[in-house]
Amino acid sequence: MRRALITITLALAITFSALAQNPAATTAPSFPAYPNSPAGLENLIVDMLNLERTGDKAGLAPFFRSLVLPHAKEWFISKFGDQGCGSSQMAANDCLGPRLAVKYASTARTLAASTALTLSDLLDEKLTNVEAVNYSEPCSSPLRIVPARKLVGELTTTPILSPVLSRLMQNHEPVYVLWAYSDTQETTVAFFVYSEGAFRYIGMPYPATWADFAKSSTASQNNGETLQPGGSELPSDDLTNEVLDVQPVRVDPSLIQRTVVLHVIIEPDGSVSDASYVRGPAEFKDDAIQSVKERNFGPQAFAGHPIRSDMCISVDVQH
Repeated sequence: MRRALITITLALAITFSALAQNPAATTAPSFPAYPNSPAGLENLIVDMLNLERTGDKAGLAPFFRSLVLPHAKEWFISKFGDQGCGSSQMAANDCLGPRLAVKYASTARTLAASTALTLSDLLDEKLTNVEAVNYSEPCSSPLRIVPARKLVGELTTTPILSPVLSRLMQNHEPVYVLWAYSDTQETTVAFFVYSEGAFRYIGMPYPATWADFAKSSTASQNNGETLQPGGSELPSDDLTNEVLDVQPVRVDPSLIQRTVVLHVIIEPDGSVSDASYVRGPAEFKDDAIQSVKERNFGPQAFAGHPIRSDMCISVDVQH
């Protein structure tokens, strides 16, 4: 199969020659507006899949353009700051916004070919059902499927996000993940934000290394250039994989209807000190809480030190 995205890093790509000729296209894409909500992202992806299914490349072009984050440097600085950029001895998280923008420029450069390949692979694998989740919401997870997750004591837990994305979530910035699934398989497309009236793909943000950041700054100063996405590069290995990362999935309405999501505090010795109801059938919440409180999750530690864990757990309450 052609190159496509891995579970938490979608490779989407587009050349920027059209944007250079018409800068307004970044903020006023020529396709219907989609609201800043999970349903809005779902409708966007479904429309893109339909265009890919019919081979409408011209119709897809404005969608691809719209996924690129406009004014990326300003956006990353506004969200993550530019403190410490002039320090003689910089710490790991100094100058975070500009360094994230430098890294994102390489993502944007590979954003047309990869989007087309991803859409094609989703169609090939028949992963055409979609569900978007706003990970900034408490205990976020899909509601229509039971996706593959890391298992803890036979209970499923939500994935851990990077500290960078966690910062967005702490500021209540919507950060979206899309599940694409069939009756038996699923994959994820992540991460999206909403900026200047449209969904934008940011992938998993990583700051550029200090060496790469210094190199890009020097090149920009010497040539009077700013980092602009463009070109016809193939997707890079750090953004894509040789095959779509597909995991087993359960699409079981009866299971979903009896699944209760809890917020749980686990003490260093593995005991549960608190379990609170988040969502799911209310008639099962007491049984779910009792079931979790009777469990011991084993010693909780990080880097060799005992810790108190805070997590969300989905409980299948069977009767």
